[in-house]
Parts: sequence; structure tokens; C-alpha cells
Amino acid sequence: MKAAGRVFTPGDGAAPPALTGREREEALLSQCLADLLGGTAPPHNVALMGPRGNGKTVLLNWFERACRRAGRVDIARLSPSRIRTEQSLVDLLVPVSLIKKMLPVKVGVAGVGEAQWATHAPSPQNLTERLIVRCQTKPVVVLLDEAHTLAHEVGQLLLNVSQEVRADAPFLLVLAGTPGLPAHLSAMNASFWSRLGEGRLGIGLLSDDAARAALVEPLAAHGVGIEADALAAVVEDSQRYPYFIQLWGEALWKQRLATGATRLTAAHGEAAQPNVIARVTDYYQDRYRELEVGGLLPAAVATAPLFRAGAAATASDHAIDAALAATGADAAARLEAREELNRLGYIWSPPGQLPPVVWIAGIPSLMAHVLDHATLAD
Repeated sequence: MKAAGRVFTPGDGAAPPALTGREREEALLSQCLADLLGGTAPPHNVALMGPRGNGKTVLLNWFERACRRAGRVDIARLSPSRIRTEQSLVDLLVPVSLIKKMLPVKVGVAGVGEAQWATHAPSPQNLTERLIVRCQTKPVVVLLDEAHTLAHEVGQLLLNVSQEVRADAPFLLVLAGTPGLPAHLSAMNASFWSRLGEGRLGIGLLSDDAARAALVEPLAAHGVGIEADALAAVVEDSQRYPYFIQLWGEALWKQRLATGATRLTAAHGEAAQPNVIARVTDYYQDRYRELEVGGLLPAAVATAPLFRAGAAATASDHAIDAALAATGADAAARLEAREELNRLGYIWSPPGQLPPVVWIAGIPSLMAHVLDHATLAD
């Protein structure tokens, strides 16, 4: 079997060769698409939230492809950098070029004559009305990545309009962002987050089985196996963090190309490790500088010991607060620091937990790096 030049895909939003461990999310999004194709709005919008590198953009891209394959859905892919003003949002959702195309289906829009419809350009004031008419032609899906950076005024308009349109037309808004997304959305529309219901999806570390499958399946598709001990070592080192799994997969594939092996062993893993360590260290350093520039290093160092147990470690609100109290911060400053660490995904509290609600590490192995680097700095 001829070896592929590249199999694994570490990178922002790049589709992995095997999308594993996201069956629940895929099922929910697929049901949303089925509702739209049936002519109704799903019972909720959808928000994907979690630390960077866990595959939110991958899922967003997967859903976009599913919608395009269906062929009977209009897709608006938005970016916060392109919708800085309310009018720019309007221009992307209901561009002037659509006005004449929408005229034949304008019937049923109360109080709007054909001449008025044609001569009054879309604006923030009539966005709901125009978007409903667009949805009458085809169901509309709006996809927005990096939603935690959305401008407040623009976000408020988008969230309000989405709720109004969904009452009358097949429309779906799918957002993706960091763990700071709920607070960001709530500041725009206090009811939006609570109305999402099961549409709140926490995208975090993979299960052990899913992490193994993310490596095994792409290799097997190219006639390559991996020894059990080598696989176990790689999964443990990756801490089941999707981006690191792809880094490991890429490094192992390079070993396969270099040696011609059809079964990877612990020796191949050892040979691949320096490349992985260098890439991971660069990634850690970027996160470390982010904490440093944001004035959050003391808080990051104080909370890191709570997660020594790695991916299985959890911490309560009280434990986080007690750790931050050791920095000498008052109650208000401790709360602010916790929320900033959450916004960056250093720690986060996934939605959908049963009591007691706990915090987990965004990337467990980053904690050790922060502690080691801070110690060296001292």
C-alpha cells in the first residue's frame, strides 16, 4: 500500500483523519439539521464551548459540510472580525443582492408592500423581517466561530434577532468559543444562554477510547498498526488533548515514512518524541506568555497544584478560591482572577455536569509547565 504524504492534521480547524469522541455533538447537530430540512427551527440554538485545541472549529466545519451535502440549506459563515458594526451584520445576513430574489416570497410579511420592500435597504431595524423572508426560501444556518470576541452591540442584535426569527422560520445559530463564552453572551442577552438548554455543548478532552481511536483508525486506514505499549504511552503523554494527539500522530507518521515500518513500536515513539516535545513546548510558551501579559501568572501558579492528578483532577469553587487566597488577593480580585483563567481556558467548568459542579484543567500538562517555568524564573 502506498504511503500517504500526510495523514494527521495538527492545526487550527483542520479536520482530523478520524473525528472520534464527538458522537453526542454530531448527533445533536444532525438532529438540528433534520429539523431545518423539515421546515422548522430546532428547539434551541447551539453553542460549542471549551478551551482552544479541543476541536470546536473542527465540529463547526463538520456541520457546515453536512449542511452543504444536504443541499437545501443556506449557510452564512460569520467572523467577529467581519462584523464590527450592526450594519455589517445586516449586510452579511441579508445582502442587498438578495432583495429582488426574495420579492416573490415576501407575501405574508405584515404591512410591507412590494415597492417599500424593494426600495428600503436592509437595516438593523428590519433585520428580523428580512431574515424571516430569507428563511422562507430556504432554511438558514448562521455559523460563528470565536464568538467570545464578538462586539457587544453586534452580538446583542444577533442574539435578539435569532430568537425572534426562530419563532416564525427555520433558522439556527451555531456559536463556538472559549469557556468565557457564557459570560460574554449573558452580558449581551441575559436569557440567551439559559434558553440554549441541551444546545450548550462542552468540548473538552477526549475519552481514553476516543483518543486511542484518533490514532489507530487513521494508521489502520493506511495499513499501519501500532503496538499496545506504544499506543498507551502516546495517549498518556497527550493527556487526551486533541491537538497534542494530532501532533503525536504526525510525528509517528514521519517515523513510518522514514523507516517503512508497517507496525509502530515504542522505539518509533521514542524517536518521534523530541519533535513532539519541541512543538508542545512552543505551545506551552505561548500560553505562558498569555498568562504573564494578562497578569494572571500568580493565579495560574496558585491553582496549578490542584490539578496534579492530571486529566482526572477536579477542584471545587471553594478549593479554587482558597488557592487564590494564598496570593493575598481580596474576594473581588479572586473572583476576577478565576473568571479570567476560565476565559482563557486554563481552568474551566464544562456545562451539563451533575452536582457537585467542579472545575477541571483545560490542558492538564500545562499546569506542570507553568509551575516549572515559574520556579525557574524565581
